[in-house]
Amino acid sequence: MDMNKKPKVMVLGTFHMRYTPDLQRVELDDVLMNDRQKEIREVVNSLKEFKPTKIALEVEKEKDESLNEEYQKYLNDHLSLEVDEIHQFGFRTASELGHERLYAIDWMESVGNMGLGQVMEWAKEEQPEMYEYINDTYRSKLQLNVDPPDIFEMVKKCNSDSRIKLDHEMYMAIARIGKETNYVGIDWVRWWYQRNLIIYLNLAEITSSPDDRTLLIIGAGHVHLVTQFLEESGLVDVVSPNGYMH
Repeated sequence: MDMNKKPKVMVLGTFHMRYTPDLQRVELDDVLMNDRQKEIREVVNSLKEFKPTKIALEVEKEKDESLNEEYQKYLNDHLSLEVDEIHQFGFRTASELGHERLYAIDWMESVGNMGLGQVMEWAKEEQPEMYEYINDTYRSKLQLNVDPPDIFEMVKKCNSDSRIKLDHEMYMAIARIGKETNYVGIDWVRWWYQRNLIIYLNLAEITSSPDDRTLLIIGAGHVHLVTQFLEESGLVDVVSPNGYMH
């Protein structure tokens, strides 16, 4: 037995298939159409190749019970999957691997700071050059322009090293929003770090046995920090999904 064997975590960055207040979202035609279903099947098959023993999802931890009630309904054919990555990637992969439950690991509490949309609005009024810089340098480049649209290719793109770097770089630019001692951007970025630290903690708690292989399905903007925290912890080996998406 390898005494140095560490559990493995794969962090899969994805786009949000339906409306979220994120800076980046994707307009897709009907995800339930046949072509889209083939593309989703490709993603699910790639995730199954990793052979995860646990699947963690971008759902607030206090909703763990309702998430699993929903999952049980799906297992018992009492639930039609909705158009979102939690159902289309998470529920499908877990059910096909015979998982009995899923894990909610997110945190979304407000700590008295502005939301990201409000920070950007402040910049638009008070620091227009910074607002334009973020729009031109990051938001336009982070659009998932895949032609023709293809869910598998878009997920693959979300997990490319260059895009993960650009995504996090944008948050570092947001940290520069503010004037004098009014640290408008940093107030939000501090919350963003706290959220990702909590996600890391919740992942570490469920990934304790050397044989654990945890798959996290999460918005692509989280990949850089969650990966960094996992790697710096020394607790787990982080596995990139890129080797499985071919």
